[in-house]
Amino acid sequence: MKKVDIKDLGEIKAISSPRISPDGSKIVFVHTEMDFEEDTYVNNLWMVDTDKGKPYQFTRGRGKDKNPSWSPDGKTIMFTSTPPAKEGEKKKTQIYLIPVDGGEAQQLTDVEEGVESPEWNPKGKQVLFVSSVERFDRGDSDVKVIDRLSYKFNGRGFYENVRKHLFTVKVSGGKPKQVTEGEFDVSSPKWSSDGKTIIFSSNLEPDADVLRRSYLYKVDAKGGEPEKLTDTLMSISGIAPKGKDIAFTGHDYRNGSGSNSEVWILKNGEAKPITREFDQDLGTKLSCDIRVSSPSTNPSWSEDYLYFTSTYTGVAGLYRIHKDGGDVEKLIGEVDHSVETFDINEDGAIAYTTLSTTEPIELWVMKKDKTKQLTDLNKNYKKKTQIMLHERFAFKSNAGHEVEGWLMKPPDFDPEKKYPMILHIHGGPRGAYGNSFFHEFQILAAQGWAIMYINPWGSGGYYEEYQAALPGHYFEQDYDDLMKSVDVIIERNKWVDTEKLGVTGGSYGGVMTNWIITQTDRFAAASTLRSITNWITFFGVSDIGWTFGKTEIGGNFWEMEEEFMKRSPIRYVGNVKTPTQIIHSEEDYRCPMEQGEQLFTALKLLGVDTEFIRFPGENHDLSRSGKPKHRAERLEHMVRWFKKYLN
Repeated sequence: MKKVDIKDLGEIKAISSPRISPDGSKIVFVHTEMDFEEDTYVNNLWMVDTDKGKPYQFTRGRGKDKNPSWSPDGKTIMFTSTPPAKEGEKKKTQIYLIPVDGGEAQQLTDVEEGVESPEWNPKGKQVLFVSSVERFDRGDSDVKVIDRLSYKFNGRGFYENVRKHLFTVKVSGGKPKQVTEGEFDVSSPKWSSDGKTIIFSSNLEPDADVLRRSYLYKVDAKGGEPEKLTDTLMSISGIAPKGKDIAFTGHDYRNGSGSNSEVWILKNGEAKPITREFDQDLGTKLSCDIRVSSPSTNPSWSEDYLYFTSTYTGVAGLYRIHKDGGDVEKLIGEVDHSVETFDINEDGAIAYTTLSTTEPIELWVMKKDKTKQLTDLNKNYKKKTQIMLHERFAFKSNAGHEVEGWLMKPPDFDPEKKYPMILHIHGGPRGAYGNSFFHEFQILAAQGWAIMYINPWGSGGYYEEYQAALPGHYFEQDYDDLMKSVDVIIERNKWVDTEKLGVTGGSYGGVMTNWIITQTDRFAAASTLRSITNWITFFGVSDIGWTFGKTEIGGNFWEMEEEFMKRSPIRYVGNVKTPTQIIHSEEDYRCPMEQGEQLFTALKLLGVDTEFIRFPGENHDLSRSGKPKHRAERLEHMVRWFKKYLN
C-alpha cells in the first residue's frame, strides 16, 4: 500500500449538502472533486435511491452546482450554479430548476449581484433568496468610500457599498421582487408555514455594526416594514418556523462569547431555550480539511421534534428534543461514525454524512431507527492507501480537569526506534479535534513523524465551562494544557525524540504557536499558519477585530492597552530562538497579512531562521477551500521546513 500523498487531494471525492426527498425514496447531494489541471473544484449534483443505493451523476456541464433542495411535491430540484462565462467575463451564482425525472436544468434568475440562501415557499410556487443591493450610485469609480464599521469579510471581500436584501421570484419565471430595503442586512431567511411572511435575522438599529448581533424579524412576503420578534441581541445561526412556533439556534452571550448555542422556541411572543440543561454546544465542531461546507440544518423539524448536531469528546452526534423541552435524545454518533451534516423529512427519514479517522466523508440514511451506507465513493482510494489510525489518550491537567487528545504514529512504526513528534493546535478557538479524517495529519505522519493533537482548556466539544473559559485568559490554562500534553506523551512513549519536536497550528493554533515560541525553546521548528501576533493591530484591521478582540481580551484596546499587549506574542518576540516558518494568505481578512509581516520582520532582525510564505488570491480558508495547487504547495512548504529540522 502507498502512503498518503499530498496530491491525494485530487483523488478524494467529497460529499456535501445531502437532501432527502419528501417521500424518503431518494437523496440528492453535491459531489465534489479537485481538478488540479484547471486548478479548480468540480461540483455536480448526484442522486441515490435510499433502498437500492447505486449513486449516479444527476447534473453535468457547469461543474459549479451546489445547494440542492426538493420542491414540496418532490418533482423538482432547485440548486445554485454559476452560468458558463466567456473569456474575461465574470458570472455570479444563479438559481436553476431541474425535473427529478430528467431533462435540462433551466436558469430561473439572472441577478446582477448573484443569489444566495434560496428557499422554496410551502406551496412550491415561489422562491425566496438574498442578493446584494447597491447603497449609492458610484458610477464607474473604483474608489472605495467607507462609512460603515463593517465593510469587509473573509472570503467575501469588500462590501462597503452594498446591503444584503430579500427577494422573491415565481417558479414560473419573471422579474424578482425585492421584499426588504434599507440600511440593514438580511440573514438566514425562512418562509412561515403559511407562506405569507418571511422570518429572518438582522439588526435594524443604527449601531448594528458595533456589536454584530441580531434580532429575529418577520416581513410580509409582498414587502413592507419588518416587525421585530425578539428583544434580546443574540448570535443567531439557524431559523426553522413551523405552524405558530419559530425555532432557532443561537446564544445570548450569558457566559460571554463562549456560551453554548442552544435551541430556542419563540412562542406567543416569548423566546425560551429548550436545551439549556443539555450543556453541550451545537454543531459539528470536529476539524476536517477535506470537507466541503454544507448549509446548516440546525435546527430541523420532524413532527413535534427538533433535530440538531452537537459535538462531545471527539464525536459529533445527531440529537433531538421535543418542542416543549425535556430530555435530549441522541440518535446517531459514535467514534468513527460522527454526523458531519444531515437532512430530515417530515416522516423522520434522515440523510447524513459521516466523519471517520481513516475514511473520507460518505453518505448514509436512517429510516425507522436503522442506518445504511449509501455511498462508498472513496473505496478504491482506501484500498490502495495506508491511512493511519490514531490513539486516544487523556490526562488530568494542573487545574484538575481532564484533557483529551490523540496520537498518530507514522507508518511502519517500530517502538525500538526514535521518532520526531509534531504538536498540532486547532483553530477556533472553540474548534475541536477528534475522530475525523485530516489529510494534513496523514501527510505529516507519512514523513515518519508522530502527530499529537489535543483539545486544551477553551476548546469546543465538551461543556460550557470548558469552552467559555478562554476569553480574558488566553495563554494561561490553554498553554499549560498544551505543554503538559507534550510532557505526558514523552513520559508514556519513550520512542519520542525530545530533540526533534515541532509545533504548528492555524488561526487560534497560529497565535498559540507564536506564543509558544516566545515562551520556550523546546521545539526544534515551528510553522505558524494564518496567525495573530499583535492583538492591538488585529483589533483595527481584522474583519471581526473590534468584536472578537473585545470579547476575547476583555474590552477596547485604548482602555486596556497593557492587557492587549500582555497577551500579544509580538511583545516577547525577542525571546524567540525556534526556527519559524510563517504561512499567510494575502486576502486573509480574518487574521490579516500584516500580522505575519510583523512577526517576519522581527525574526529577521533578531537573526532567527525564518521564511515568509505568502499565497496570493487566498483567504483565511486556504487549507480547506483554497485553489488545489495552492493547497498542495502549502503542504509541500510545511513538509520541507520540518524535514530541515526534524530529520
